[in-house]
Amino acid sequence: MPQQNEQYESKESFYHLDLCCRMAAEKVGKASFESWTNGDYLRLSGQLFRQTNVQISPSTLKRIFGKLKTTDRYYPQKATRDALVQYNGYNDWDTFVAKYPKPVATKEEEPVDESTKNISAKTVSKKGRNIYIIAALIFIAVIIFWALQKNKSVQTVTSADVDLLCSKPEGEAPHSTTFTIKLANSFKGDKDKFTIDFGDNHREKEIDDGLTISHYYEVPGRYYARLKYNGTPVDSVSVYLKTNGWTATAQLQFDTSKVYPVNINRYTKTGKLEVTANEVSSAGVDTSKAFFVHFVNTKPLPVDADNFELNLWVSTSLPRPGIRCSQADITIYGEQSSHVARFIKPGCVTWALLNFSEIHHEGEREDLSFLGVDLTAGGRIKLKVVNKKATLFINDKIVHETAYRIPLKKFYGMRITFGGIGVIDGFALKDLKTGKIYSEGLTNIGSQSQ
Repeated sequence: MPQQNEQYESKESFYHLDLCCRMAAEKVGKASFESWTNGDYLRLSGQLFRQTNVQISPSTLKRIFGKLKTTDRYYPQKATRDALVQYNGYNDWDTFVAKYPKPVATKEEEPVDESTKNISAKTVSKKGRNIYIIAALIFIAVIIFWALQKNKSVQTVTSADVDLLCSKPEGEAPHSTTFTIKLANSFKGDKDKFTIDFGDNHREKEIDDGLTISHYYEVPGRYYARLKYNGTPVDSVSVYLKTNGWTATAQLQFDTSKVYPVNINRYTKTGKLEVTANEVSSAGVDTSKAFFVHFVNTKPLPVDADNFELNLWVSTSLPRPGIRCSQADITIYGEQSSHVARFIKPGCVTWALLNFSEIHHEGEREDLSFLGVDLTAGGRIKLKVVNKKATLFINDKIVHETAYRIPLKKFYGMRITFGGIGVIDGFALKDLKTGKIYSEGLTNIGSQSQ
């Protein structure tokens, strides 16, 4: 007996679901999903949540993709199908279905003459098989045509063909702004292939020439909105939400549609940046569930973001409901790109992140075990960047070195995010060109050797 929240339909209705699955598999980077392992479904589940804010478990994805066999093939609800096609760059399921109409395999049957009624069962069987073979060939042809069109589009469109425009690129949180695109006269691509990634983990939206899209930003920071053509970035614009010092904003892990500002005025007296569980609860957060606290300071500072040294002494969250990995994310905002490092308990390094400008590393795809560290009792984090060469330290030990190409240029601020209740015990930001040190109201640890 099917569960009440499931939907089962005839095999003929799975044409678009199969097409959607193949598109998603190609975006993940492993088109042959028939050979996927559990890790591939975990990866897709995480990417879906980050892009659409819809949580689809790996086990549900296995049923959708046909990995888990059932008597009647599972057909997901509309909200789940919407999330899958949004991951592929479409507004909703209906838009996707309209974009790829199901091909008609055969003509309508003509009236049968009485003299043909005694046709052999063997001939009927052959015709039936031929129909399925033709339908399968048509389906494969559609997939190949879609892939060729996608590759053709990516090769055709460049940043010279289109501009992404933002009406209000600066302000304070909360902030609303609008986006439009302007196509060059030389544009030869498909106008329906554009989507916009707002840079704040909300789902992408389709955008067309002449169409205005409004977006609402809630948390202070610097966001890099990117225009994509058939999934490939072709232009970008920054949206800068300034602060006048440190702010704190809480957010539930599985309800990113709401944010909760938290009062942190007392940090000016203690030299520490922290909030208590009671203060987070008073802001409106259900602290019995997993939540994050974002400490943001986007006051512009005269610091070269490609030549600086950042020292932090942090204590991550002790175990609490929904919090076991005790992560700390550190983000440095530059002009058109950022540096991001996620420190997390050793058993959770699958979710580690490390980005230096255009260089991106994910624990789901490679070994980032050097970011696995238990900081619940406190620890020192140091990031030193000299002429676009970055060195990362944990407790005065070098754990990673790399060089990047695209400069961050000016320092536009930073964000420190804790899973649960974390504390910034000390802070020092040094411009390596001028030697000036900024502590931003916190305990200066720049001269200490922890």
